[in-house]
Amino acid sequence: MSRKMLTLRTKQYFENGMRGNKAVLDIVNLYDDVYRIKRTEDRPDIKVLIADIYICGEADIYDISCNYIDIDCIVLVGFYNRYSRRAKDLARTNNIGLFDMREFYGAVHFVGERMLDYVKKEKK
Repeated sequence: MSRKMLTLRTKQYFENGMRGNKAVLDIVNLYDDVYRIKRTEDRPDIKVLIADIYICGEADIYDISCNYIDIDCIVLVGFYNRYSRRAKDLARTNNIGLFDMREFYGAVHFVGERMLDYVKKEKK
């Protein structure tokens, strides 16, 4: 797997971004790079793994799925992090949302299929 260790600054950036999101009531670091996000408006809590993977592929999704049980989303927090279409599809098959940071800011507002299938709208 090509995951890098996250710096404290990267974790703080994610936490602060989530605390500033209108859909987020609270964020708790459960362990390592796994967070529970409590959401507003009766939306269920979600369990999120944050990761720094330059290009997230299928092998990364297999590895994460085997090592992290019961996560709802994988959020790629590096500015240049991206994922392959096949990685996104595999994560979706496993009922896990795969997002870059910008996408996740929008996805966190939704529940279930709408969250998993969330795609950031392009600027016109």
